[in-house]
Amino acid sequence: MPARKPVLVGKTAAATSVAARGVLHTLAGDSETVWQVPEEVPLSLQFNSEAYAVMMGTPADFEDFAMGFAIAEGLIADIADVTGILVLPSEQGYALDLSVPETRINRARMAKRSLEGRTGCGLCGIEDIRDAVRMPGNTLPAVALSPQAVARAYEQLPAHQPMSRENRTVHAAAWCSVDGEILLAREDVGRHNALDKLIGAMARGGLRITDGFVLMSSRCSFELVQKCAIAGIGALATVSAPTALALSLAREAKLKLAALSNRGVMIFDKD
Repeated sequence: MPARKPVLVGKTAAATSVAARGVLHTLAGDSETVWQVPEEVPLSLQFNSEAYAVMMGTPADFEDFAMGFAIAEGLIADIADVTGILVLPSEQGYALDLSVPETRINRARMAKRSLEGRTGCGLCGIEDIRDAVRMPGNTLPAVALSPQAVARAYEQLPAHQPMSRENRTVHAAAWCSVDGEILLAREDVGRHNALDKLIGAMARGGLRITDGFVLMSSRCSFELVQKCAIAGIGALATVSAPTALALSLAREAKLKLAALSNRGVMIFDKD
């Protein structure tokens, strides 16, 4: 059998979409229409060729995703712990194999999973309920999160969503300066995958996580709060209100939260 070759990391927006034909029904009549829909494939995460988890996601920014997942799950402490990432085609998806010295893997945080992680959930397959909510004990940076900055970043977000312009479906995670300038963004069909990709891209690009906030195009679920806290990010803004658990965990971690409404920007108190 010939050796498999690593694939290129990252794809264009068009390359992560598939044409879907159908009939569009409107009050003005029916018409044959072609929509672009996002790809959703299994992404197998491995450590030293040992299978750990399979997540469903968009096949783009593979190295960012692998690195960000490892950081946001608390499996490694620093980007320097990873000595290499190999991306290979695997059945219907891709295998992302991280090389990490055994002494640098945080085995205590490696929750055992019995099935694949679905796109809409970062917890599928976790066997022990105690592994569902695992907040870190680190101190997060104090970020000056202003409603003006959040509103400014939200206005800029569409310009940083090439995949969404193509298929109108994927989520975005953006890293913003304290004054609301978007510095980096990543997209994925899963909101937590988009955040993993952003965290990985920030780590690989050397961006300071103490000088800004994350903006998500999705609702604020607790796993987004958990990932930001583990990665050391001090502020998170989303397009809708947090769940009660997300708000409770954010207060516990002293993570600032903001959400958009039709009347403005809500900044949630920490207490």
